[in-house]
Amino acid sequence: MKNAGFEFKEHTADIRVKSWGRSLEEAFSQTAYSLMTTLSPDLKKISPIVKKKIKIIAEDIGALLFDFLSEFLYIFDVQGLIFSKIDVLSITKSNNKYKLVAQLQGENFNSEKHDIGTEVKAITYSFMNIEQSEDRVTIDIVFDI
Repeated sequence: MKNAGFEFKEHTADIRVKSWGRSLEEAFSQTAYSLMTTLSPDLKKISPIVKKKIKIIAEDIGALLFDFLSEFLYIFDVQGLIFSKIDVLSITKSNNKYKLVAQLQGENFNSEKHDIGTEVKAITYSFMNIEQSEDRVTIDIVFDI
């Protein structure tokens, strides 16, 4: 198995994803890639023209993941941006809060250039699981379609 990646799993009505990486940052990035791939299956068609830095603060690691992925849906719905390069620079814990900083690169979604995938209505806590070991982080999550 690769050091980092994601795979789609069987689910009756929604989209279930398992992502992994050597660190929390890498696993979060892979989960975001799975969301972008759901929205537009061929990320190679998305040019890294627009750069965007995001910061997310949450009470716990699950809420951090939920808010991080929800931010992608918000940016896609409101600004029309989709991303092909996602680099979670850091995830830190301070004063009982988690903070994530990520650098994103992509462009405005264009149905004539980009593949149209599946519309994701929301991120869910359903089946959400984040397992951390010394050298691997695995994330299970469901996207509501």
